[in-house]
Amino acid sequence: MPASTSSPRENDPQELDRFKQSIDLVDYATQRHGYDVKKAGPRGQWHQLEKDGEMLIVSRKGDHQVYLNPGDDRDSGSIIDFVKTRENQTLGQVRQTLRQYLGEPEQGWQAATSPPLPAPAAYAPKPSEPAEVETEAERRARLVAAVMGTHAALTDRSYLHHRHLSDDTIDSPAFQGRVFTSQQGNFRNTAFPLYNEHGIATVEQRNDDYKHLLQLPKTGVWVSHPTEGKDTPVQRLVVSESPVDAMSYHQLHHRGAEGQPNTLYVATSGTVTERQVELIQKLIDKQEPKEVVLANDNDAAGRRFNINYLNELQAPRRAREVADGQVAYDEAPRPVEWHATAAGKYHTALRVEFHHATRAEGTEHLTQLTTQVQQLRPFADEALSVEVQRASRQETVVRLVAPNADSQALEALARSLHAQREMQREQLERQPAEPGRQPENFIRTEYAISKDFNRDLELLSQGLTREQVAQQARADEQAKEQHRQERARQEQAERQQAEQRAATQSPDAQRREVEQQRQAATLSVAVATGDPALQCAVQLTVTEPSPADEATPSQAQQMRELLRKAGADVALRAETDPTSGQLRSELDVRYHPNATPGGLRQLSQTLDALDKSPLVTLREDAGEQAERRELAAAAPPQGVTKNAIIRIDEPEPRPGSTGQAEAVAEQLRESGLNTGSLRSSTDPATHQRHSEIEVSYRLDQPNLARVNAALDDVARQPGAQLHEHSGDRAERHRLAPSGIGANALAERTAGPER
Repeated sequence: MPASTSSPRENDPQELDRFKQSIDLVDYATQRHGYDVKKAGPRGQWHQLEKDGEMLIVSRKGDHQVYLNPGDDRDSGSIIDFVKTRENQTLGQVRQTLRQYLGEPEQGWQAATSPPLPAPAAYAPKPSEPAEVETEAERRARLVAAVMGTHAALTDRSYLHHRHLSDDTIDSPAFQGRVFTSQQGNFRNTAFPLYNEHGIATVEQRNDDYKHLLQLPKTGVWVSHPTEGKDTPVQRLVVSESPVDAMSYHQLHHRGAEGQPNTLYVATSGTVTERQVELIQKLIDKQEPKEVVLANDNDAAGRRFNINYLNELQAPRRAREVADGQVAYDEAPRPVEWHATAAGKYHTALRVEFHHATRAEGTEHLTQLTTQVQQLRPFADEALSVEVQRASRQETVVRLVAPNADSQALEALARSLHAQREMQREQLERQPAEPGRQPENFIRTEYAISKDFNRDLELLSQGLTREQVAQQARADEQAKEQHRQERARQEQAERQQAEQRAATQSPDAQRREVEQQRQAATLSVAVATGDPALQCAVQLTVTEPSPADEATPSQAQQMRELLRKAGADVALRAETDPTSGQLRSELDVRYHPNATPGGLRQLSQTLDALDKSPLVTLREDAGEQAERRELAAAAPPQGVTKNAIIRIDEPEPRPGSTGQAEAVAEQLRESGLNTGSLRSSTDPATHQRHSEIEVSYRLDQPNLARVNAALDDVARQPGAQLHEHSGDRAERHRLAPSGIGANALAERTAGPER
């Protein structure tokens, strides 16, 4: 080819762009260089590759893939950089290599580049978004479809089995078509869709140590079929916090039991929203059960849910048609209402509102409430506080607060108020049979022996009796309370120490102390793990566009995995700005500077690489940063192997005897080096034997001092030559601990006299 046409070919930037867009970097790395795919994101958005202890992260950047080596901030880029680095090639050689990889002839460049090869389907760039904004319904449909797939089915029962649910329970008519398997990439989770009148509202995904709800409004509830099958009359409705608890309740109390009422199960997937209460009431209106069982957790949060259900839920209401075909429900009057909330970490608050016609009626209600509270005090350990917040002619508002351990007293009060309200409703209506008045015990609570029904199922499955389960539950609660008290004592001691230090500090020192306390409170990983060795802290703030797909990991999540892989403890908090749509994440990173020196080097390089990202703001104490970098620079690279060749020239040994080469090979093996086979050849004219030994060692191996001394000793022996890179020699000298001299080592491993 003439020079005039070959030159543009060698320098045409369009060819490099085409390589980036056309070549699957993951395939190239696995097929050409032997990397293994260890993890993968949904639809191939990212991959984690590993080979010989080295990890690479491959992700998409615009219309092509890029890679990052967390252990070396200089090792990153596109397929072009990958080939240049791994195959030690110039740019021109890279072009030739990738042309051959694509099967392109050296001639016919225009035919190969016009049109460019399409990107593989799995990595094809997304089409540009339409000009109009995606509606809420479209976003919901897209996110749900990404999780549920086109043919939703339950194909993996491992999580349900791990929660001690049997196949008989899973296959019950109640749960058919209500539990599914979701899969994104190589990850499988168990999916529980939440429904409302319009279909699936959102999806909860569960697995061991994993719980995730799609970023959609929680405007639905998980609901089973009736236990006797679809469209059968429901006699009982059971409300739980999670679908797993509902299925556990069924296995413990319903499966195989004679005379059990036809039951419908409902779960809220955690904290109850106002919309979910509305949906549960509509289910009651439609199904008309004879009773509602509140089967929430046996703790303060579960009791708060039950207290609020007592206020909100009622017997089936009468529906009547209003204008434009709309349906409304007749509501019974509520002369008294209440609502329970958490009051800090360790208390529950109950707000009670009395509605009345005169001040005298309000005073009477307040007197009755005070009497009820006094009756409850012995059960509440004298810790129940009462505050009148408002007292007007038509309304009296009272707030009561109790420790979480005594929240049963507030539930008992709510039950008393519930009975009082039903009596007042009857008196106001003067028609006891009117819809809206609840039958006696229409709503009842049922608590597990332990924290929840799944914990009961777990303990009973281990062969424990109900009495033993109760004992274990008390032991769990005591341990939890002891931990809470210990935390409270630690917090009190820290406050006192801070006050004492502040009393003797200058204003500037006090301000520094306050800032350090704020950072310590924010970076709470060490407290959560109870590990005092986690001393150094770094905080990263990542601002990025929200992922277009709920199943796609954010940049912050990928950074967390990189940092965890490097040995740090990482906590992640994230929230989306509703105005800009930007996702703002904070990563609290803690590590011990003296733990796993090789890992510290990788961690330090990862932090420095992330600090260069325009998405990241890194905050770190200047002293700790300098110490981190100094220790990392002095630390051996983790898993890095170095090679050397020993060449020995000596007279040919007598038959049956060993020579210097065999003695050196044995010396090196005893010192901890990996030695290859000894290769020798003899010159028949001079009877000189030329031998060669390949050796290798790791910079982070514990006996590096012996390795270092052995290599130096061999290099000084007559007739022996050590061939290694000068940089490798300098690095092993720098990293090898002192204490074993070369002469001493030579004496221990000396070969036969020569």
